[in-house]
Amino acid sequence: MQNSSAGKASPQFMTAKFLTDENNLQVMIRAKIVISGDVQEAGYRAFVRDTAKKLGLVGFAENMPDGTVNVVCEGEKKKIETLVNSIKIKTETINVEKIDAVFENATGEFKGKGFVVKVDDLGQEMFQGYATSLKYFKIGWDKQDKMLEKQDKMLEKQDKMNQDMNKNLNQLNNTLTGFRDETKTEFQTVKTDYGKISQDLGKAVDSINTIAKSIEKLAEAIAKK
Repeated sequence: MQNSSAGKASPQFMTAKFLTDENNLQVMIRAKIVISGDVQEAGYRAFVRDTAKKLGLVGFAENMPDGTVNVVCEGEKKKIETLVNSIKIKTETINVEKIDAVFENATGEFKGKGFVVKVDDLGQEMFQGYATSLKYFKIGWDKQDKMLEKQDKMLEKQDKMNQDMNKNLNQLNNTLTGFRDETKTEFQTVKTDYGKISQDLGKAVDSINTIAKSIEKLAEAIAKK
């Protein structure tokens, strides 16, 4: 099988001259198409078949021993040209690197037969079906691993956010506790100072009263003389 690789040029096309009227897009023609690249064990023939059926074309698609896919079909020129452009795809499992197409006059060979996937060796088909399933399973598994890895990163980020939040809450709690203790101490200090001031004021009033009584007695003594 030919393997696809990154950085390769876009698919190339080789188109022979039509043996019929090239300007008549509705003329019936026959096309022999060879698709190269990573196109086997990937469900590519089924894709070609479904595309051809939607376009109303008849013929077949088959795997070749050299790793290519061979398509022979008949139908309107415009629709066959659409088919050639539509099957030039690149997906997770398929990579079309080159399409060679030769066009001839239609023979009517496939009239009433539809478009099918040609099967020669049932054992080989079963093996290719298994290989295709395995390829898609691996892609799904890899996607699941990436999703789990992404989920783990999100959980780690959430844990860190929770830790930071708890740290901030602890800091806030410590700050509020300190403020409460400092405020309580200040109030106790103010209360103590206020009591001392009250006592001093009481003593001053008593002294003033004593002086006043002494002055009053002195005044009475002076008056008697």
